[in-house]
Amino acid sequence: MAHLFTTTRDAGEWSRRPLDADTLIADDARLVRATTPDGERWVVLGAPSVRVNGVALGAGIAVLRDRDELFAAGVRMFFSTETLAVIAPFPAGVEDVLCARCRTSMVADTPAVRCPDCGAWHHQTDGLPCWIYTERCARCPRTTAFDADYAWTPEGL
Repeated sequence: MAHLFTTTRDAGEWSRRPLDADTLIADDARLVRATTPDGERWVVLGAPSVRVNGVALGAGIAVLRDRDELFAAGVRMFFSTETLAVIAPFPAGVEDVLCARCRTSMVADTPAVRCPDCGAWHHQTDGLPCWIYTERCARCPRTTAFDADYAWTPEGL
């Protein structure tokens, strides 16, 4: 699920707002969700005064990427597509995928976790607890804790 980080002008603390539908972020800017064959994409529609990563929205539209900075109506915001790890059935129709940890085949509809950072698939059953076997993903530094919070915030930028 995508998120929008905003800050209050006086406190300066960042807050994360989940984006689950089209969202008006300022009088002159709106975030719109689009479904594509590659998955979910978000675009910002707005006036030329809206900026994405410091560049004016001259054409009135821009496709957003993870950690893009938005500036609209005098407010600095950040867009994030970071997700958390969840157990879900391994999708049917995906062939020849090996578990990143044990290197055995993934089987359709069996419990699995896809690393939110690198996309590597891991078994997550009682017999094959590959995702939680160690503290990190088999292919990247992502934590395997199911109670972990989002790793990235714009604090410190």
